[in-house]
Amino acid sequence: MRGYSVEVSAEAAAVHAGAFVLDLHNDVLTKLTHSRYDFARAHAPATYYNPLRLDLDLPRIRRGGIDALGCLMFAGFRLDRQRRFWRQLDKARELAAAHPEALVLARDAGQLRAARASGRLALFLGVEGSYAIDDDPEAGVARLADAGVMFLGPLWERDSAAGTSCRTAADRDTGLTDRGRALVRACDRAGIRLDVAHASRKTFWDILETAERPPFSSHSGAAGVHPHPRNLDDEQIRALAQRGGVVGVIFVASYLGGPFCSLEAAADHVEHVAQVGGPGAVALGSDFDGFMPLPRGLRDAADLPRLTELLWRRGWRRAELEPLLGENALRFFETS
Repeated sequence: MRGYSVEVSAEAAAVHAGAFVLDLHNDVLTKLTHSRYDFARAHAPATYYNPLRLDLDLPRIRRGGIDALGCLMFAGFRLDRQRRFWRQLDKARELAAAHPEALVLARDAGQLRAARASGRLALFLGVEGSYAIDDDPEAGVARLADAGVMFLGPLWERDSAAGTSCRTAADRDTGLTDRGRALVRACDRAGIRLDVAHASRKTFWDILETAERPPFSSHSGAAGVHPHPRNLDDEQIRALAQRGGVVGVIFVASYLGGPFCSLEAAADHVEHVAQVGGPGAVALGSDFDGFMPLPRGLRDAADLPRLTELLWRRGWRRAELEPLLGENALRFFETS
């Protein structure tokens, strides 16, 4: 049974359905901007791994009990990067305009809660990588803030003008640049939170030192469970927790335990972050539609209650599950 179909008990299903479920990170805007997928129609999960499949659509989001989704504007394009980056903002606005009865584009925690109260899905915006605004961070941050972007991560899988990526060798890790410090300060002034996902170790610590607002990680694993350049070590997890930040646990199989790991590995990372950072530090950061394989047992967003079930079997109850599923992330957005 490990890693394959997970039967969700009535008890776990009830907790999941009653909780505010918030996922900090997905890349569905990238796929929708570059494809003809219909976000309102249910798409079947792929029989075999297909990086171009869709993990998120409205019917499967509803089956997964998800109330709010952090939708990233991906900035790592090399070709036509400016136009392709800003097209994702247009796509988010198009979705909200096309489905006003089903979803809303939210700008703050109050609007996230109000969307759920009205029975609608909340989409909120983040930025993955500063590459599209590296030439003029001040103007770029101002435009993002005006659009309602709630957070920005300066890095992706390669260095930006702001700093060094986690994929860069340690002996070439120079941390935040002067332009990166200016970007952090601009985000602080604009009320945009800083996301340390993809940052090198030195860049991580430079962001924590420079940022006035608490930073967080929208999608990372725990290196204490599975060492990987994309995962945070215990010292980093504690530092984020001490600042009031959260760690959104990623669902990418290779970061959790290897390409053939199961959903049990995601539960391992959740428990490790909660143990090291405290129960208020752990959140969900799936990376759905991130062009990477999910763990066995998690086919797409509709299967998210399976994680709640696995944690239920480990002794987690409503008091621990509701903070993980969304309340910790909501508290972060309300107080940071």
